[in-house]
Amino acid sequence: MKRYSFLLFIVLSLISIKGLGQGKNIAITPMVPDEIELNEGSKNVLQQKLLQMTTLNGFGSYSNDFILTANIIPLSKNVIPGTPSQVSVHLEVSIYVVGVAEQVVLDEYSLEVKALAKTDNQAMAKAIKQINPRKSEVRAFMSTAREKIEKYYIERTPALIAKAQMLADREEYEKALAVLSSVPESVSEYLTVVDMMTSIHQQMIDKEATRLIQFAKNNIIKKNYSEALDDLFLVDPMSSKAPEAQDIINQIKAQIEENDRLAYEAKLREQDAKIEAAKRAQDNAELNKKVHLEASYKVAEEEGKSNSESLKSEVASWLFGKLI
Repeated sequence: MKRYSFLLFIVLSLISIKGLGQGKNIAITPMVPDEIELNEGSKNVLQQKLLQMTTLNGFGSYSNDFILTANIIPLSKNVIPGTPSQVSVHLEVSIYVVGVAEQVVLDEYSLEVKALAKTDNQAMAKAIKQINPRKSEVRAFMSTAREKIEKYYIERTPALIAKAQMLADREEYEKALAVLSSVPESVSEYLTVVDMMTSIHQQMIDKEATRLIQFAKNNIIKKNYSEALDDLFLVDPMSSKAPEAQDIINQIKAQIEENDRLAYEAKLREQDAKIEAAKRAQDNAELNKKVHLEASYKVAEEEGKSNSESLKSEVASWLFGKLI
């Protein structure tokens, strides 16, 4: 179970809380498939260009639903005699927005690039670097993709909510949050999604807190007080189990030797500060929801990253099978 420090509250308390969340954008995951015939250096350049196309055009960069990927077709390659000789390449770059669930190409954009360099690989990388994410044609392509993705979410959000509820009922909280986190603010059901994410995140941290408290109790029976404290310090202060964890911490403080208390003094002070911050957040309904929502997006992003390789393989296998 992934855990996130409540120091996030400190950041949130310094900014306006006029809206909820982080201004959730429509997201597309930039992904260079292994099937593409480029060396690692050129693949890295292409990955960076795809990432820039998402971020510079106002997209979030992690999504389980949509992929921004590309294919490179060499149109010509010539060796130009000289001292030293040089390689000229002319490439067609096709960029695709792919809907993962339906395995459909939502939109496509092609451009041609050329470059001259000392070696084949250098020329390929140099040509790919000429892709300009700020170019008007690229911006128009990404804008059209945004409209199509937004339409997808408008039509599919009820189904996504149902899927997330099913996952939450199976206690697959990270997966449920990953499903909900893709829904953008522009969708009318967004506030319903926010409430659901808040609830699921609360369930997730409560379950983890219960597990940690039981570990701590087992360690206390064995008089392993240091290990018990380490477990209890990991209980999220926003959990409904946090007061129980704090009571046990206080009990341990009364039993451990003075030198052990001194060793944990800094952590105990930090824990007290987190608990106090949590109480203040819980007294403010809007801020309480915002803290849960920010943490939910972080959980969802980590879940998306952990599944990126399997997703990459699935999309590449389907897309390149279609193109060949």
